[in-house]
Amino acid sequence: MSPRQPITLYDVPCKLDPPAWSPNVWRTRFILNFKELPYVTQWVHYTDIQRVLPSAGVPPTRTSKPLYSVPAIIDIVEGEAPVMLADSPLIADYLEQTYPERSIYPGGRDAHLQCVEKVIQHVNNKIAFMVIPHVERILEGGDREYYLSTREMKFGVPLGKMFPVEKQEAMWADLMTSLTELSAYIDGIRKGEKWLFGTTDDPSYADFVLGGALIWFKLGGPEGGWDKLRAWHEGRWERHLENLESYMQIS
Repeated sequence: MSPRQPITLYDVPCKLDPPAWSPNVWRTRFILNFKELPYVTQWVHYTDIQRVLPSAGVPPTRTSKPLYSVPAIIDIVEGEAPVMLADSPLIADYLEQTYPERSIYPGGRDAHLQCVEKVIQHVNNKIAFMVIPHVERILEGGDREYYLSTREMKFGVPLGKMFPVEKQEAMWADLMTSLTELSAYIDGIRKGEKWLFGTTDDPSYADFVLGGALIWFKLGGPEGGWDKLRAWHEGRWERHLENLESYMQIS
């Protein structure tokens, strides 16, 4: 099965070229590129998301007090009603079920999601407070103000206390320890030389989740942070991003 027309992928831009930076949207973009599904990116500023997505029929990611977020997709399949979805895990499951060729869940979905949880635990959760206070430098205007104010509200921590000078050395050490643990886990399950979580030939959803997190850190993390991280573990994390370049097209 293939889409009747290109899938619409909603993403929020930054001021860099190319403008894709969101780790969660990168998860979806990697899947679309990997499965060779035609799509077009609809860029939506943070300040417009709460208006644009409901107008397009995309459901909220939080229903109690409706909140709309990216990534979101609209997929029109011949003979079926249009599918509107938001939230990267839901989108991943939908794309896998609807377009199963080249699976993103080697070994089965439930087993593979254990790898995804390892990535989130050892990478995303560790770098979040290192990145969030610095993302402002790649955003502009209303997007910048919206992002900073909502992050403080979401995490309940002032931006200045997320990565304070007096805690930076300890946070870097904690990240190193966490990535060392993840590296050991990968060595215990790895099936090939190229991909950390995939098969011998193809990457997997966990590879994409890790790739999105590394892009986020590289573009929005602390100054000089990527130069430090990419040298760790004999360049394993930098090589991972290099291997994913084949799936980094922005349509």
